[in-house]
Amino acid sequence: MNFIYELFGTPLGWIMWLLYTLIRNYGICLILFTVLLKAALFPLSIKQQKSSAKMAVFTPKMNEIQKKYANNKEKQQQELMKFYEEHGYNPMSGCLPLFIQFPILFGIIDVVYKPLRHILRIPRDVISEMTEILAGTVQNLNTYQAELSIVSAVQNPEMVHLFSGIDPQYLEKIQNFDYTLFGLDLGLVPSFAFNWLLIIPILSGLTSLLTSIVSMRLNPSASQQTQQSGCMMKGMMYGMPLFSLWITFSVPVGVGIYWIISNILAMLQSIILNKMYNPAKYKAEYEKELREAEEKKRIEREKRRRRKLAKGEELDEEDMTEEERREKRRKEREARIEGKKLENPDEPERDPEAEYLTSKERNRRRLAEARKRDAEKYGEEYIEVTDKDLM
Repeated sequence: MNFIYELFGTPLGWIMWLLYTLIRNYGICLILFTVLLKAALFPLSIKQQKSSAKMAVFTPKMNEIQKKYANNKEKQQQELMKFYEEHGYNPMSGCLPLFIQFPILFGIIDVVYKPLRHILRIPRDVISEMTEILAGTVQNLNTYQAELSIVSAVQNPEMVHLFSGIDPQYLEKIQNFDYTLFGLDLGLVPSFAFNWLLIIPILSGLTSLLTSIVSMRLNPSASQQTQQSGCMMKGMMYGMPLFSLWITFSVPVGVGIYWIISNILAMLQSIILNKMYNPAKYKAEYEKELREAEEKKRIEREKRRRRKLAKGEELDEEDMTEEERREKRRKEREARIEGKKLENPDEPERDPEAEYLTSKERNRRRLAEARKRDAEKYGEEYIEVTDKDLM
């Protein structure tokens, strides 16, 4: 797990280091980093907004395809992929901003926990030596929080003498390191004890919930999907704030500050996006595009149909009317039944009256099997065989 944190923390650490060289306050750097990050992800948020509008338009058509080919999953998937390709739609594109948030969170946790490595650029061997010195003095030292403990120890006049063997240039860097935001020590970890640090997790959860509510109300398509999908979407809506609350009780205050600022910026971003890229406007545009595409497809299909009929060519199934498709499948079923009857033409003649019920039952089963195969192939509803079908 430490490898994952460090993997994402390294590139974010370079950004934070650059900001710290310009502004010698870690807390202010964290705020600027969050703002820059949101600005960098803004194009993806625009794409997500448009994708949500497309989803509202395309969902009825997708449901229609799923219902039509409910008995043929392979055909259903083929038709859905064909539909996505025709309209340039990727159902997963709207999830990208959400997926990106988790690697960033892992990176931020690593940067906040390891300021000596990421911000002050102190060599690893020096950090390891200082950790060993502190471990010999402090009982049950948390190794992952070791760098935060080193910062506190070096900045404590009563403990700095422990590191007398360390190069003074590194000690000076740590002593001058401002790891606060308006006097708040960003290295402290909130607890369930009743103190002022409790405000950070609470604000984190509340801002996360408020962001979800604002986003749902400003985006009708997202609200509609919430109503349609019921408990799952509601679970995500309330689950994320609870997850945020739990995380911020487990990590330093700096991570909680990042999460709070990120939630506030996400809320403002939703309002701005709603003004710039109104979902209702884009929904209307995509509905128009969908109608135009379907009309164009219908005209092309009719042209092909007329051309083939004029030349006496056999029509492909997609160029047939629904009535012609049914008639074709009926003839195919009858041909299969007739073929079964002619499999053994040399059999001696039997009394039709005596074997009428047995023959009728065989034909019933053959027709039923043929209908089941057609239902699975074309995604149709299976219809039971009646006596009328066998006449």
